[in-house]
Amino acid sequence: MDCWFAMRVTYRREMRVKAEMEALGVPAFVPMRRVMQRGQRLRNILEPAIHNLIFIHTGQERMQALKKSRPELQYMMRQMEGRMEKIIVPQRQMNDFMKVCTESPDFVEITPAGQIQFQPGQEVLVISGPLQGVRGYFQRVSGHRSRRLIVSIPGACIATVQVRAEDVTAIHRSDDQSGHKP
Repeated sequence: MDCWFAMRVTYRREMRVKAEMEALGVPAFVPMRRVMQRGQRLRNILEPAIHNLIFIHTGQERMQALKKSRPELQYMMRQMEGRMEKIIVPQRQMNDFMKVCTESPDFVEITPAGQIQFQPGQEVLVISGPLQGVRGYFQRVSGHRSRRLIVSIPGACIATVQVRAEDVTAIHRSDDQSGHKP
């Protein structure tokens, strides 16, 4: 069964690896951000939000084969119950993360996991606007005046974006049948 693997790519090769994966028919996602680039003229460009991070959607056996043929690919790992495990992202969670990253690249912030410290807030569902259907947490993040929607890939990264309070509704655990945790 195919799943999303959080992978590290050495030497800032994430865009090259993404193109190679897509040429092989393997979906890949690199979170992007918009920046102003100085040169002869100021240019507004998209660049990887976190260098060396890519998500690849494939099966375990194919991922092993891809990894063997591309030494620059490395599994991202996190500690779970005293042992190290590969970071595998559930489809629903990855869909929410990709939607937040692609719907508003001018306003989203992507940060490596561990750099944002926050207490778990109220889990919410976005009910209107361009992010409708996305699940996450709605709370204040240090460095921002307003509350933000937080969509997390545990152990990999966190995307935060400003949303209006009237666009979200609280999720109550008894209402949530998916077992999804942002």
